[in-house]
Amino acid sequence: MRRRKLKKQKRIIIVSSLCLLLCLCVGYAAFSTTLSLKAKGNIKKNSVDITDNVVTSGDGLYEDEYEEGRYVYRGSNPNNYITFNNETWRIVAKEVDGTYKIVRNELLSEEMLFDEDNYRGTYCANGSFGCNVWSSTANMVGSPAEFSNNAYTGTVLLDSTLNTYLNTTYLNSISVNADKIVNHTWNIGSVVTDNEDLREQINGEKAYQWNGKVGLISHSDYLRANSNQSMCGTAKINNENYETCKDYDWMYVSGNYWWTLTPYSNFTNYVFSVYSNGNLSGDYTDTFLGVRPAVYLSSDISLGGSGTSSDPYIIK
Repeated sequence: MRRRKLKKQKRIIIVSSLCLLLCLCVGYAAFSTTLSLKAKGNIKKNSVDITDNVVTSGDGLYEDEYEEGRYVYRGSNPNNYITFNNETWRIVAKEVDGTYKIVRNELLSEEMLFDEDNYRGTYCANGSFGCNVWSSTANMVGSPAEFSNNAYTGTVLLDSTLNTYLNTTYLNSISVNADKIVNHTWNIGSVVTDNEDLREQINGEKAYQWNGKVGLISHSDYLRANSNQSMCGTAKINNENYETCKDYDWMYVSGNYWWTLTPYSNFTNYVFSVYSNGNLSGDYTDTFLGVRPAVYLSSDISLGGSGTSSDPYIIK
């Protein structure tokens, strides 16, 4: 009788222990889930929305008057610094689709040519100075049969040398947050030198587009980064006032010449570049100039920091 009673007590103890263990596990899981949700909520809550600080004068983030829903940084030194690939980059714009266009703050260590002397199709029949189109026509959005810059029209069979390098060797060298880079549309149409209508110029750049991961800034990106639009807001007046304009444009890099991806209209071997004095002019594509890679980051990223040079935005 006593033995049966002991067995019954043991069963009660075992069942009670199992029930207690089950309750503890369920409780811990619920507690852990709550903590996880709170943590995620805090991360989202504490992330920075750069469009909360839009300005209408001075240095800062502006609504882009040429593309509704787009925001661009303007001024001599706005708070648009961002850490990417353990390097200092700058935010050019927050695009309509929510992606962030960023450009490396410093030039790459080596100067490079835009395109080597070669034959890339009927558009550049004379390849002795290279070809000024960023990509082949087959790799452009919509795969147009030909590329035209007003005076010249024809096929482009290959991507430019610099395009190929940036989207292979350079892209493969990015070791931190490379997964945040997204394929994006880049405007690669030609621009008439001394253009007096920036809206018309932007439309010209959009006439041909390329979809890829690593590019360069466009001619209009440089103009739109200037906070003194009355003196520097078009190609013509920027080039007339470049000594003043460079002081209102954060993209300007003192003492350096560097490429944009925008080809000259009416030429097949000239590409716009930013001169050491801030002027936007052109160079033969087989010239060795500085390179500032640009990429688009996913709209899903969360940012921390304040965007200053000492506290740059970080990808959380």
